[in-house]
Amino acid sequence: MSKADTTPVTLLTSDVSEMSKVEKLKSNSEGLFFVASKEKQSFGAIIDDLAAGDAETISNDAKEISKHFGIYKQQERVAGRKSGDYIFMARLKMPAGGELSASQWLAMEDISKRYANGTLRLTTRQAIQFHYISGRNLGALIRATNEVAKDGNYGTGSLGACGDVNRNTMCSPVEDLDPELPLNSRELAYRIADELAPRSSAYAQIFLSDDAGRTVAPMQSEEPIYGKHYLPRKFKIGIAHPNDGSVDLLTQDIGFLPVLNGAVAEEYDLYTGGGLGTTHNMPKTKALLGIYMGRIPKAQVVETSRAIAILQKENGERKDRRQARWKYTIRRLGHEWVREQLRQRFSIQLKDADPQPLPKNRFFHGWNKERADGDQYFLGLPIPSGRVQDKGTRRELSAIRMIVTELKPGLRVTGNQDLLITHIPADKREWVEATLREHGVPLPDEVSLVRKQAFGCPALPTCGLAMTEAEGVIPVYAKALEDAGLGDVDVVIRMAGCPNSCSRPPTAEIGITGFGKNTHMIQVGSSRECSRIGKLLYSKIPEDQMIPVLTGLVRAIRDQNPNGLPAGEFLHETSVEQLRDWVGYEETA
Repeated sequence: MSKADTTPVTLLTSDVSEMSKVEKLKSNSEGLFFVASKEKQSFGAIIDDLAAGDAETISNDAKEISKHFGIYKQQERVAGRKSGDYIFMARLKMPAGGELSASQWLAMEDISKRYANGTLRLTTRQAIQFHYISGRNLGALIRATNEVAKDGNYGTGSLGACGDVNRNTMCSPVEDLDPELPLNSRELAYRIADELAPRSSAYAQIFLSDDAGRTVAPMQSEEPIYGKHYLPRKFKIGIAHPNDGSVDLLTQDIGFLPVLNGAVAEEYDLYTGGGLGTTHNMPKTKALLGIYMGRIPKAQVVETSRAIAILQKENGERKDRRQARWKYTIRRLGHEWVREQLRQRFSIQLKDADPQPLPKNRFFHGWNKERADGDQYFLGLPIPSGRVQDKGTRRELSAIRMIVTELKPGLRVTGNQDLLITHIPADKREWVEATLREHGVPLPDEVSLVRKQAFGCPALPTCGLAMTEAEGVIPVYAKALEDAGLGDVDVVIRMAGCPNSCSRPPTAEIGITGFGKNTHMIQVGSSRECSRIGKLLYSKIPEDQMIPVLTGLVRAIRDQNPNGLPAGEFLHETSVEQLRDWVGYEETA
């Protein structure tokens, strides 16, 4: 390989002509206003064509711009092939703990029933997705969600929910509710989200104005932080809580953990350079965890986020998108160089320190007291793979609607795709439970541990990257484990339909990743602190062997673990050869 082939293409070293097609589309978009490929067309005109029925989908070039508006072009898979209807998925940003007011929740449900498929899909980044949106309904749905965003929680909306910008800024959903340690990191998460939000007027002009407000050119195309190129790839930030690691801190591009002085967080441990996405059969792509950088004052958390985003903008790879994430940039530059840049160039008061212990990933299923001095509770409701819906006799959407209408609680999405219903008075707990039962929704303690701690990404038939099912098959695996008498084994199982790892399988105790048509990769042995990448147990498991393999694994956790180690520790400490022997399946070359 020549030297030129290994030299990174960055904003500091290269001209846009050397960059990838996506980089050229972004730089010529004038702040995301235009799709400038063979012909230059405003994105607003593309949305108008969809609404009028003059087009059933958008071009692949337009798709790259649409992501920054929270939109994904999709085509439903039929028998594994993209031969179904053209559809769209839209995602909302809900920074700082995935919070919605009661009125917002009800409005989002109404929007899904009117413009999408009537379900609300909770995500591992504490966001909400709408699925099966037709082209005719796409613009109307985005406009409707932004009207709802004005009512309550600031920062909610689809702008920047996808694309090469900072995505939804996560925060522990119980950060201010924890009875032992209520903190206020949520305000920092809001400020980070606001600071790193795109500034171009394109989104407002395309989706938020009426016809009289439309213009043929952008009113404001400048991006003071991102510039015309935006970031090289997506960028993710999360803030954990000392008692809750459900944001999966080390998988973020930037992760913050409060450092306590009594019951006050005056400093934050800084981690950076995490990310789980890979490409099968490409060893240079890796799932990597964040590097501990040191400790910063609370007053500089937002500045630090901005500084690292700028370093990534300037130094990130712009030709090979598989090498464009910050996790690769920081390792190429060296974390000591990054430390020096933070201190000298950006005046960040980064001090050397020993990292605190990482908090465990928590689920909060069931009733939890809010704070220590009140008489309110929040209910952690396990949502199967995050899909809130009415299906058969289980009418979750209707049950939640009744609770929200009657009690007007708060609602928060967790990093495990579950829902917290907050601020419930103690004397309403029995009524809430009765309402759930009336709608066929089991209470958390009526659901097996295996089932409520397992989840998958949407995957097939909608996601264009998916190789296999995930959300659709997790219930089948859970039932098989329950039928084998293993439902109460305390293990976290996560499944993704492709190695982008949206549901974070590499940091699960058992992680399943789609490898190809009807085959899966299995990793095991991460920890409840998500502090290591699971080791490879099987590289390719046929679908017809998945239930026997999972049953064997979970049975080994129960029966071959005399010291009662947590599942992840047991799987980590046991050799691959021994685990395969207990499972009874040996992978062939």
